[in-house]
Amino acid sequence: MPTHAVGPLRARWRRGNLISNAGYNNLSKEKTITEGPSESQRVLYHLRTQGTGSEGIHIRGMVTAFRKKGYTVDFLWPLGEGDPTVRAGVNPYDTKKRKSPFELVIPLIPGPVFAILEFCYNFWSYRRLRQILRKRSYQFIYERHFFFSLSSGLVAKRFGIPLVVEVNELAGFQRVRRNYLAGLAKKCERSLFNRATVISVVSKFLRDAIIEQYPEVHADKIHVVPNGVEESFFTRSVDGASIRRDLGIEDKIVFGFIGFFLREKSWHHLDWFIPAFIEAVKDHPSAVLLLIGGGPGRDDLEEIGQSMDFKDRMIFTGAIDNVGIGNYIDAMDIGVIPHTNEYRSPIKLFEYMAYGKPVLAPNQEPVESIVGEVQPYYLFEAKSHTSLKKAISIVLEDRENWLEKGGQLKELAKSKYTYEKHGVTILRLLG
Repeated sequence: MPTHAVGPLRARWRRGNLISNAGYNNLSKEKTITEGPSESQRVLYHLRTQGTGSEGIHIRGMVTAFRKKGYTVDFLWPLGEGDPTVRAGVNPYDTKKRKSPFELVIPLIPGPVFAILEFCYNFWSYRRLRQILRKRSYQFIYERHFFFSLSSGLVAKRFGIPLVVEVNELAGFQRVRRNYLAGLAKKCERSLFNRATVISVVSKFLRDAIIEQYPEVHADKIHVVPNGVEESFFTRSVDGASIRRDLGIEDKIVFGFIGFFLREKSWHHLDWFIPAFIEAVKDHPSAVLLLIGGGPGRDDLEEIGQSMDFKDRMIFTGAIDNVGIGNYIDAMDIGVIPHTNEYRSPIKLFEYMAYGKPVLAPNQEPVESIVGEVQPYYLFEAKSHTSLKKAISIVLEDRENWLEKGGQLKELAKSKYTYEKHGVTILRLLG
């Protein structure tokens, strides 16, 4: 059994009850009844997301990390009682995928009504959390933060159990679904963050924003833990050469992008990136753009290529299963991140790094803080066509150093940015 001491809670068993020693909310108001001796240490993972796409990859990564340290991970999420990690990387825009009733109804709900339902979820989850914690002992609750979340903080305090809140965005920040009732969402955040034991944020921007918006939240419990990759990335067998051959790009300079093509143009900004890219590589006929993924915005991107006489140099692969994505990254020369905002930690950044690919990306802090020392001139000013075209020119001129830079990035990802290492960090912060 793992010997991690989880604090400030120090638990011991007495007559089947979980007793809290002094140091965490004094004595809890409720007691957790076990169903017999615990076979392992347990984590209760609470989430309200669908668990598809990149968010599912992050969920799977952290769950894998805890499991490797000997923890049993149980889940509370509204889509069921099963294991959500099986949905990691699944294309949320796949029209052929069978969807649950929740997934079918959610897009039809008006924004203000949906926001009210998000808040009301707390009534259900509060009841379910209490039921679960009465039946079984957990070393801590790990929550992937979602808007209007309130119940986990209340229950954690009531039961005297540590709570880790993983934050990827804050109420009022830009997201695909429009924000409603942001004031209420911020009040929920204030309550949750004050009751959390550890707040894990994916960027320094988020840490600073929490400190500024909620000054009563102790800054020393807010820690930057960026995204990453699973250790298995470094041992997977990949064959990018066959992909290049099948796509007819064996002798091309391949800039590659992985992601979903949204109609929400402010997300990946591919509609902004592609025209500038085309202009930048017009004197480099061997340069092509490999676009890996699917989504409702693909037609708009194809129209851009058609209108600028670049269609033959834009290669769309369609949606690729997450298991096979490594082959396509291996087929790239340069990984592309057209846009990221100031607070997100792009998972594709670490995936490109893990396969030894230099990265063309905006110089936002969550990116620059990771790769800036290795390849500073491959980064461009966000939303600046001039800066982007200059960075592309530098990348093309620096071809002889791609392999070396890619190797450095791969070693950096392996040594510092795996979910397994992030899991150890969380356990260390707990005690």
